[in-house]
Amino acid sequence: MKTTAPKSSRGAESSTSLLPNPVTLALGQNLKRHREAAKKTQVDLAYDAEVERSRISKIECGYVNPSLLTLATLCYSLGITLPTLFEGITATMKPVAEGGDKRRANQATLDKPAQKLARRAAKTAAPAKPVKSSRRT
Repeated sequence: MKTTAPKSSRGAESSTSLLPNPVTLALGQNLKRHREAAKKTQVDLAYDAEVERSRISKIECGYVNPSLLTLATLCYSLGITLPTLFEGITATMKPVAEGGDKRRANQATLDKPAQKLARRAAKTAAPAKPVKSSRRT
């Protein structure tokens, strides 16, 4: 599902966002479930984890891809571990070269078959000339 991304003050942004996706949606649902089980509001969790309240909302809705350190801090504030937060998430993402979606609008992609050919060609190229030593014996 693609949505229109908000304009940023950092310059030209892509007109589409690649979030939410199945992975960020599943993570957000787990975070919300654990937050509610801990009887915390988004404001409480944001205060405890030292992040903005709106960030908690965006994570729970799958609209942001939080860093591992942010997730670790949220887990600490909820009294859970990272494996507990990720429990039950089975969604994965294919690499772009195998038909998957880009993870971000400006993501560089590789042409894997062409890259393999280039590596093969480099291996079969003429060996380098030996380096002469300037040391006298």
